[in-house]
Amino acid sequence: MEEREQEQNDLKYFITVAELGNLLGISTAEVARDLQKMGLDEFIPGSRKGLRPGQARNYLTAKGTKYESTVVAHINMKGGIGKTTTTITTATRAAQYGFKTCILDLDPQASSSLAFDKMPEDGDPIFCDVWQNPASILINSLKKIQEDLYILPSSLENSLLDLSLINPGSQKNAVKGVCAELQKHGFDLVLIDCPPSLGTAVISSICAADVIIIPVGSDAFSIKGLELTLNEISSISDTFNLPLPRIKILYTKFDKREAITTDTLQRLSKNYPDFLFPVAIRTSTDFSKALARRETVFASGRKSSGKEDYDIYVRHLLGMPRPKQTRKANGRK
Repeated sequence: MEEREQEQNDLKYFITVAELGNLLGISTAEVARDLQKMGLDEFIPGSRKGLRPGQARNYLTAKGTKYESTVVAHINMKGGIGKTTTTITTATRAAQYGFKTCILDLDPQASSSLAFDKMPEDGDPIFCDVWQNPASILINSLKKIQEDLYILPSSLENSLLDLSLINPGSQKNAVKGVCAELQKHGFDLVLIDCPPSLGTAVISSICAADVIIIPVGSDAFSIKGLELTLNEISSISDTFNLPLPRIKILYTKFDKREAITTDTLQRLSKNYPDFLFPVAIRTSTDFSKALARRETVFASGRKSSGKEDYDIYVRHLLGMPRPKQTRKANGRK
């Protein structure tokens, strides 16, 4: 009992009763009554009443949420445009909603690993160690962030993947095999943080992904990276005779005070209407402040634009209920 209470006290990412009500469009009193009927009345200690990820899953499953296995890769040949922020923020929000989630950090810079303070120690396996035999090595190589939220950390040694995945067959199946093993162990969502280059790790991730998210900013290099990424996804899918994954563009670092961001968003809406997410991620200091604490914005109970935007994004990505009136800060519904 004491161990469970300590685990609850240490749980950063849980869904509150108020958030469940907002998700489903019902009052907190209705949520509380539902939880009592289902025997899910063990709230997290503290001022914010909520459910652990497993309890949230049980409740939302009863309300019709589908927990389908999905592999999502975050790719852009340009760095610094939000791949890691999107990966880790999505992971924590998905876990709050009850998705058993694993991050595959394939970037040798290991930003996702650092964000959760889960850098591998000497001798700890990383992707380049496990991909050839995931059934024996993978699960014990994962680092637990909290209940139903894990990461396979990265380090500079993952830069050796360009040598170890030189065979086309290995490129096609390396990431796919690791994701399949995770799915065997009950993971609903695998989020891949890719390096900003067209190396073998990115090629293999494209082969494995059900969905590819391309974060973009306003600068010319970011837009060029988008074009290169779209071309490479098509080329790699053709080369390996694979169906195209679902491709979505996420506009990050939106600042309505800067004309260039509005102009860029309009251009993306015109040129890529079928790919662009219906929400842009607004600039916010909350992301860097959370990162300094080795957490994401969803560890805090305070309201913020970052939480609002990424919540809409995650609901859209995972096919969950979304607010009937999406905000118009980006000029689109």
